[in-house]
Amino acid sequence: MLTPTEILEVVDTMQPIVDELKNWITRDIIRRMMARFKREEDFTLTGTDEWQVEVYKAAGGHYEALQREIQRFTKKSDREVKEIFEDIGVRAWEGDNAFYANYGFDSVSLFESESMLRLLEDTYKRTNGEIHNLTRTTAEMSQQKLIKALDSAHFKVMSGAQSYTQAVKDAVNEIIDTQATVRYPSGHIDTIETAILRAVRTGTGQASGNITMQGLIDRDWDLIRVSAHLGARYGDGGQNPSNHFWWQGKLYSRTGRTKEYPLFEEATGYGTGEGLCGWNCRHSFGPGDPNHNPYKDFDEEENKKAYDLSQKQRRAESRIRKTKTKLIGLREAIDNAQDEKVKENLQEEYNKEASKLTRYNAQYDKFCKDNNLKKLNDRISVAKWNRSEAAKARKAANNANRKAANNVNSVDKSAENGIIKIGSERGIDNQMSLAEEKRTVAGNRKSSFYVLNAKDIEYVKSEIVAIGANEEDFVFNSDITRGTCFLASDGKIHIKGNIFPDEYSSHPRDKLSIRAVLAHEYYGHRPYRKQYLAEDNDTSPEAMDRILSRAWADEFRASYMAAKNAPNLTKKDRVLLIQDSLSRAEEAGVTIKYNDFIRRVLYG
Repeated sequence: MLTPTEILEVVDTMQPIVDELKNWITRDIIRRMMARFKREEDFTLTGTDEWQVEVYKAAGGHYEALQREIQRFTKKSDREVKEIFEDIGVRAWEGDNAFYANYGFDSVSLFESESMLRLLEDTYKRTNGEIHNLTRTTAEMSQQKLIKALDSAHFKVMSGAQSYTQAVKDAVNEIIDTQATVRYPSGHIDTIETAILRAVRTGTGQASGNITMQGLIDRDWDLIRVSAHLGARYGDGGQNPSNHFWWQGKLYSRTGRTKEYPLFEEATGYGTGEGLCGWNCRHSFGPGDPNHNPYKDFDEEENKKAYDLSQKQRRAESRIRKTKTKLIGLREAIDNAQDEKVKENLQEEYNKEASKLTRYNAQYDKFCKDNNLKKLNDRISVAKWNRSEAAKARKAANNANRKAANNVNSVDKSAENGIIKIGSERGIDNQMSLAEEKRTVAGNRKSSFYVLNAKDIEYVKSEIVAIGANEEDFVFNSDITRGTCFLASDGKIHIKGNIFPDEYSSHPRDKLSIRAVLAHEYYGHRPYRKQYLAEDNDTSPEAMDRILSRAWADEFRASYMAAKNAPNLTKKDRVLLIQDSLSRAEEAGVTIKYNDFIRRVLYG
């Protein structure tokens, strides 16, 4: 029987190899993409036919190079997976073998049993075969991603929809924001990291389970003990295989002949994806004894709390890893940019991401410290992220922070007529609460310092009527808020200059129309005023932390509910609102499963 820690430690040795391939793909695409972009004058003089020739040449080169790289990857992964399976097999069998020896059975080495070795070999080959099949699909999908990014940038510039530098920046961000993917035979698509690590974890779980089950059958041992750990998957609750907490640490009957214990496979879902030894499961099992249970009987509430904390920790680690990967991709783009404006634009983007990384690392450290969790440095490390990259990121973050501080100072000095002043640590000069401040539509929209004139206000009022709202619930040119937002204390929606969109931006939050922003506040925030007031009445540090940690979910809900409930929105309005809600989750490192409504809005 394996411990949960052993399962994690052994399988996670695959992570650096997967990282290496993933980062190679991103960097190769960016190198070839930047070579095609050249300088602005070369780019804009390229005809469509000539451009297509260059695009397919670049895509063909990437496809061939990636096939060679995948061959190198599979050789490395074959060796690593074999070592993982041997390690898992030996560890699993040693524990079971020691148990049987105490009950009078002969001690047998794993390598002396042909049936055990055959089980291990079969599962290893199946897992390796799955990895090979999945990575074969990566080359074609990666090639298509490069073609799409290049063609999209060319179209935007040639049609006048975007400037050259913005189109290049968007193309680079599109590449680094979307990981290399694999396609399953069913048509389902996953990131290469998720697919390969899941295949290895599932394969090793099956291998150790098969070895243990064969040992039970060979010795006709009926009772099975399942391992237990704090933070077990809670699933949907109730007595079903997806609720690992329910069946962990207990005794089961393999055959049904020991009537006082439930049937093993039926109770635990052994052999299914959601059950014991299934997808990403850290449980194992072995021969059991009613008189000896080495596992603690965990409290359900305590287990659920530990599980929730572990999920938050995984999301925080994922966010850090993703940001490091983005920085590596941006550095590749900067080093290969031939146009100085583009290079400067990308460096600014790099500085922003570096500043985010500094913040995410600090938040992760604090989260682990506050919740007495062990920092897992292996889970926030990324291949090719060395001391040199870390030093560049720290320097860039410092530059970005200095620039932000200078911007705040200049805004403070230039504010006119006392409309707004950046003053306190919350960035406001009034008694607006932290819970209220976070409920602001923020982004690269028109400046909040712009004073709406009579014509502006008249137009905004017509949009208020269009969404079926009451004009009395809105305040214009407010001097108590930083930007357009719903203020829970007075129940009003305060309209500032940033109600106007930035049509030149590619971010959905910046592109939201006036009507969409009004809907976001009126249908997304206003209905939850009682909740906000309750939060504002609790001024404890713990409450403030809860508010900040859930800020993304609050904004996600606001845009989602606006898209769903506001009348007279255009199709574009609803698409941008849903895209905004999804971007909120992505920025928080949270994966959202699309429901029918989201699919209908985005895909028709």
